Amino acid sequence: MRQLNVGVIGLGYFGERHARIYHRIPNARLAAVCDLDADKAAKLGADLEADVYSDYQALLDRPDIEAVSLTVPDRKHVDVAIAAAKAGKTILLEKPLAHDAESARRIVDAVEAAGVRLMIGHILRFDPRYVQVHAAAAPERLGDPIHLRAKRNGVRSVARRLGSASSILFYMGVHDIDAMQWIARSRISRVYAQKRQVLGTGNEDALYAVVNFENGAIGNIDYSWAWPDGLMNGYRAALEIVGTRAATYLDCADQGFYAVEDSTTTGGDTHLWPEINGRIVGDLADELAHFVDATIAGTPYLQHYREAFDAIPVLDALARSAETGQPEDVIR
Repeated sequence: MRQLNVGVIGLGYFGERHARIYHRIPNARLAAVCDLDADKAAKLGADLEADVYSDYQALLDRPDIEAVSLTVPDRKHVDVAIAAAKAGKTILLEKPLAHDAESARRIVDAVEAAGVRLMIGHILRFDPRYVQVHAAAAPERLGDPIHLRAKRNGVRSVARRLGSASSILFYMGVHDIDAMQWIARSRISRVYAQKRQVLGTGNEDALYAVVNFENGAIGNIDYSWAWPDGLMNGYRAALEIVGTRAATYLDCADQGFYAVEDSTTTGGDTHLWPEINGRIVGDLADELAHFVDATIAGTPYLQHYREAFDAIPVLDALARSAETGQPEDVIR
């Protein structure tokens, strides 16, 4: 069996999961892991029988490593992604593509100049719930879109953990901007946003927005990092689209699993990256398996990086609008 030699750069929450998934994919070989925290890298490398680096350039210099997962914080994407492109590696870059449109363009330019392949880790493209909403919103079923609504709410401890390393828009919001444009079959052209920031986490606590689509549909967005940490599963998400013929929606307030005790009821992950029978399964595992399969076969990735790029100028416009208090056009 042809195996793809893979390295993982950045071993935080997602990077560790990427490494563990690659270790179990039959047609992938986890060759190396890298993190600035040498102790963390050494422990994970020993667990997964992978070589260990604290300098990402040293990993990229290895000719036997064909592909890399880049799972570093948003604001560090540019340097690492450009270095990976120059090294000739096939790249899976965790969402968002970058922390602003100018930086995203630099990455795209570097990838295209080097002639390497790039996939952005938009996990909702592999979530059966969102994929089925997309199918149900096909024009022949839905008609013309009238309005959309997206909600993604999380707990304040996540905002504290990330601090200024990310933002509510780029860490959470990119999911729904990409999903809304994908499901509506249209790009967002204008936005009007307002935010609140009172909890002192280093991030926005909440951001609400009205958005206009090029096809005439309107939408609203509800983002929050203000929920107390007791929120079941740590997040709530929903999306709906209403058209001239039909409508479709999903609600991810829970994932269908509950553990009940006298003091509390808790839930668990049944879709994203649950660990079942000793291995990580679900949407993230499907995403990485697709990356490996399509890279080996030379077939297109499920989403082209140019489509992934389309979310970033919308996030920039939302950030501008939240600061100015005025509607803002999306500048592409």
